[in-house]
Amino acid sequence: MRITCLIEDNAPSQFKVEHGLSLYIDKFNLLFDMGQSHSFIENAQKLDIDISRIRYAIISHGHYDHGGGLPHFIKENKTANIYIGNSAFSRRYANNNGSWRYIGLDSGLEDNPRIKHLKEDTRLSKGCNILVNIVDLFPPPKDNHKLYRISEDRIVKDDFRDEVILTIESGDGLIVLTGCSHRGILNITETIKRKYDKPIKALIGGFHIKSKEAPGLIRPFKDIEEIYTGHCTSKRAYNILKNNLENIKPLHTGTQIKII
Repeated sequence: MRITCLIEDNAPSQFKVEHGLSLYIDKFNLLFDMGQSHSFIENAQKLDIDISRIRYAIISHGHYDHGGGLPHFIKENKTANIYIGNSAFSRRYANNNGSWRYIGLDSGLEDNPRIKHLKEDTRLSKGCNILVNIVDLFPPPKDNHKLYRISEDRIVKDDFRDEVILTIESGDGLIVLTGCSHRGILNITETIKRKYDKPIKALIGGFHIKSKEAPGLIRPFKDIEEIYTGHCTSKRAYNILKNNLENIKPLHTGTQIKII
């Protein structure tokens, strides 16, 4: 199985780059997130990945940098269902020092019949599952305090109940894909421990952490064989983890991860 990063915030010169994330899993012909534009499709073409033939697509949560590419995907691919958390199309905003900015999805696509709004954990294929229900034992990322959504015509702090993660069974372990981990990466790994008897073999995606949050992840991450992170994981946080863990690597556009 090979997991390819189609878009991320950093890239070698031959690829398009943007603030966003998109991953392709060849074993299931599955797309996890779509970045914020058409760029993930252009990069896929350079990597000989045919987006028109994708069988499954997932949007991890309702932010533009993970689902902004949705209209381009629907135009390019005419058959795949798109799986997304039930409230992912809520209107979402970021507040940076009093400056409000819309960061949600294109609401005009919410009723597209190919989009499947998930309320429960969902099996896509044997050994491949979308998890919706994430525990709340640990604090969420500190940067979540800037993020809001509209609920019943009121603006409220976003609790990211729409966020989903992907698990893939691989031999005696699990591959876990996460978009931004707004629910908290430790809550995500704890959910995995409670649901499965298998350990996490590889953890891939954005962790939405700053440098002060990184030390608290060192001990829990030591038991994971491989960790690839980028996008919303700050560079300072990554460097702290890298200085303390041998199992962590950067996730950039064009990165290809071979899982045995």
